[in-house]
Amino acid sequence: MTSKLLKFTRILKNGNVFYRFEDFENIDSRWELPCEYLSGAHFAAWDGILLYSDGKTLFSLACGSELSESAYSELMLIVDTGKERLREIRNRNSF
Repeated sequence: MTSKLLKFTRILKNGNVFYRFEDFENIDSRWELPCEYLSGAHFAAWDGILLYSDGKTLFSLACGSELSESAYSELMLIVDTGKERLREIRNRNSF
């Protein structure tokens, strides 16, 4: 599977750490993903926007948007979970 890459810049504002979303590469379009993947924690791209979900709520992130440190940590957890789920689904479906 192609490596997924999200680009963030860590910034300090008023003593607080934020992460500015700069770009993404090699992110699958939501139309290219199996429905099972979209039913849980996942991330995908659509119309130049990063979409991600914890399985309950769908979030969107456009380039230039800023995330708090806690939101960034949650996103990275979703990305790791999504990568693993997609890998498992693709391995299972390849047989």
